[in-house]
Amino acid sequence: MKYPKYCIPVKATLDNGSQHFGGVYVRQSQRVLDVLCDERPFIPFKLRDSTILLNKSKLVQVDLLEMDEISDMADILPELNFDYLAANTW
Repeated sequence: MKYPKYCIPVKATLDNGSQHFGGVYVRQSQRVLDVLCDERPFIPFKLRDSTILLNKSKLVQVDLLEMDEISDMADILPELNFDYLAANTW
């Protein structure tokens, strides 16, 4: 059975100092931390127009974006399900 995934908006900082704004996909009742701690060396990271693979060993920090930040960056973030974001603690 395939479960729906939801895009959680984050800011990812890499070890070279670069920052990427995008989304990490989680299943319902899953957290971004769960995705970061699983056994996969890479995670899919959704940008506005594409998806890239981020090497977890290169991640220094991942910050969840607040609702006001999400609204301010709507033009650079991928498409989001605002109903899911408002109803869940992710």
